[in-house]
Amino acid sequence: MECPACNVKMDSLVSGIFQCPQCKKIVKQKDEDAKVKEKSKIEKGIFQNGEYFHKNASLNKQYEICEKGIIINKTENRLFAVLVCHSAYLKNEKYIRLSWWKNYQHAGMFKIYDKDVLNNFIVALEKFEDYFDEFWGWEGEYGKKEPKTKQDLEKEKNLEIIKYRIIENRTCPKCQHKMDKMKSHYECQHCGEIVILEGYNQPIFNVTSTDLDLHFHGNFPINFYLPVSGITVKWLMGEWKALVVIYSKDNPNKKWLRFYWWIRDLSNILKSGQREMGEGTQMGWKTQRGIASPNIYDRKLIKPLINALRKVSVDLK
Repeated sequence: MECPACNVKMDSLVSGIFQCPQCKKIVKQKDEDAKVKEKSKIEKGIFQNGEYFHKNASLNKQYEICEKGIIINKTENRLFAVLVCHSAYLKNEKYIRLSWWKNYQHAGMFKIYDKDVLNNFIVALEKFEDYFDEFWGWEGEYGKKEPKTKQDLEKEKNLEIIKYRIIENRTCPKCQHKMDKMKSHYECQHCGEIVILEGYNQPIFNVTSTDLDLHFHGNFPINFYLPVSGITVKWLMGEWKALVVIYSKDNPNKKWLRFYWWIRDLSNILKSGQREMGEGTQMGWKTQRGIASPNIYDRKLIKPLINALRKVSVDLK
C-alpha cells in the first residue's frame, strides 16, 4: 500500500494498519465492502454523511461544519465534492461549498450562499457543456452573439432604465429615493446603497443576480492567463463570481474551466475616487483569499456536478 501523501510504500504495523516511513502518517486499509459501497455512492451521486469529509479530507470543524456532501470525482490522490455546510458559529448560516483536494490537502474552494446565484451557476454550467467540446474548444463562431430571448431583452431594458434614472435623477437602484452626491459616488441616506461613478456617465452599482444576462463574454480581471470565454454568475460592486475557460499564452492548446471569485476594496474608491492597483490586481479586483485555484480539467465532470447541485438545491428547498 502506498502513502497517499508521499507516494511511497508504507510499512505494515498490524493487519490492516500501515505507516509511511517518510511522513509517519498512519492509515487504516479499507475493506473491500466499504470500497464497493463508496464507489456505488459516487456513481449514483448519493449524499455522504458530513463526518466522512471531516475524517477523509482537510475540513476543519473549528471553522465550518459539513452536514452532507456528494462526491463528484475521486482518485487515489484527488477528491472533488459538493458540500452542504454551515458556520461553526452560526448553525442557520448554510451554504454550498464546492471543494477540491489534492493528496488530502485543500486545493480549491468556491462558496454559494443564495439560491439565485446557485440557479445562475447551474445555467452557466449547462451552457459550458453545450458550447465547449471535450478539449474546451469553442464550438460556436467567435464574434457571433448568442440569440437573445424576450427575457434577456427585458433584463437589458431594466438595467438601462436603472442607469438612466441614476444619471438623470440620482435615483437609488434599491429603494428609488434620491441619492446624495459625494466626490466619487452617490450615496442613499434612506437605505445606505452606494453607486460608484466611473468615467463619463458610467454608474457602477450592485446588479441583482436574477438580472444577470448569463451570456458569454471575455472581459475579466484575470492575471497570468487568457480567457476564451466566460459567464458572470454574481456581480456586486465589491464581489464578482464567474466561470471562465482559460489558457496560458505559452500553451494555447491546453484549456480548462476555472471558478473565479474576486473582491474589491471599496474604501479606496470612496475616499478619493481612485483605485489602488496593488500586486496581483486588475481593474481594482483581486482574488478572494483562501479559495486557491478551483479548476475542472475534464469536461465530463460538468454533468455530475450539475446533477449534484440540483440535488442540493432540492434538499435545501
